[in-house]
Amino acid sequence: MKHKETPKNTGRDDGERSPENPEAPPPSLEPAEGSLNGFRNLVGKENGEWTSGFSLVAHGAIWMLIVAIISVVIAFIRGQMEPGYSPKDINDAGLLMFFVLGTVASVIAVVAGTQGAIIGEKQLGTAAWVLSKPASRRAFVLAKLAIHFRWLTTVSLLFPAAAFYVLISAISTLPPPPLAFLGGFGILALGLLFYLSLSLFLGTVFESRGPLAGCVFGFMVAGFMIANYAPEATAIFPWLFFQTGFNLVEGGFILPHGIISIPATALWSVLFIVLAMRRFERAEL
Repeated sequence: MKHKETPKNTGRDDGERSPENPEAPPPSLEPAEGSLNGFRNLVGKENGEWTSGFSLVAHGAIWMLIVAIISVVIAFIRGQMEPGYSPKDINDAGLLMFFVLGTVASVIAVVAGTQGAIIGEKQLGTAAWVLSKPASRRAFVLAKLAIHFRWLTTVSLLFPAAAFYVLISAISTLPPPPLAFLGGFGILALGLLFYLSLSLFLGTVFESRGPLAGCVFGFMVAGFMIANYAPEATAIFPWLFFQTGFNLVEGGFILPHGIISIPATALWSVLFIVLAMRRFERAEL
């Protein structure tokens, strides 16, 4: 009688589910040891998705045109149409457009870049596959936060801000106060972090991208409308960050509601991330 040979351990589970083997049994999604286990690998994965292909170049070109070039062109035209405009007047015209367009562009960039960050991976099954490896759900959310904030801030605010500062200084011959401008940039970056945190949290709530995009855009538009009728309500949200940043660079001051809104926005951002991690840890993938 022949004895059956014991299969050799190849170190590979043939039934492991992956994007290439979607019909395999679902993997065990036991929480990985360590609250941030796998964070470095997940960061590398997210970073690779941003830097591969032409996505990064396309984002950079679009926001450079909208945020920096359009702001400078408007300031230049205003200076040509108004012979009495001083260099400071030209700067002010460009700065106002820069902060308004920077605020709106950062929200659009967040929705365009992150509406599928969690929802898309849940729908495709890649979230379940990634988390079947030694990686925690908390690290999954934080890796997306870190890399998306890094690249969204770079392409929608940092590069346009640098280009705008150089160009407006050349046109007006009077560079805006550099430290104040850096502070205004920081305010816009904080606003982007708020909407990014909100988007990631909503990604753990909804199962499709439409409601997420609608909520994020709707929140921004509602804020602009509320500011006209109940300006005191803007003190705890970043709705008037464009005004706060402009006031800081143009006049060197921040209105009281702007002072309150900065720490309040930071606290909201932290809250959204905590809620996103808690919900994602309990989610069925």
